Formats: sequence, C-alpha cells, structure tokens
Amino acid sequence: MRDYGGALSREGIRPYVDGAEKSRVRYDPASGNLTYYVGRALLPGTHEVRIEAESEAPDKRGRTGGSASKRWTFTVVRR
Repeated sequence: MRDYGGALSREGIRPYVDGAEKSRVRYDPASGNLTYYVGRALLPGTHEVRIEAESEAPDKRGRTGGSASKRWTFTVVRR
C-alpha cells in the first residue's frame, strides 16, 4: 500500500479475510508493506482478501484525505 501524500496510518486501514475484519496487521508506511499473521493454517479452498484504506488527515500538501479499496482471491491447496 502506498500513500504518496503521507497521511495514511494503520488506524485508517481495515483488512478483511473471508469477510472478517482482522486486527493483527502491521503496516510499514516507508515500504508500503501490509502484513497479516494468520495464526493457524487456512483451510483448503478459495479465500478472499479485501483491504479498505481511508485517510481523513490532510497530506503534506494540505489536501484532504481519500479512500481506496482492493479485493482479490487466492486458493489454498492440500499437498
């Protein structure tokens, strides 16, 4: 995730896995990396990830914040 204005913080990021909001997420604004620790293996099958991000604070240029979202799926297979 990149916020070129610099106003996005972890508090403005809402990650969901299979429709459930997740809280054990780390966000590094310098690299744009968002990391989620599952805790236990996901069951085989298709899973959905959705990220919603919102910044209400003004950026470095004084512009008001904005919002964005991204959704994708992935499949876990049994070996």
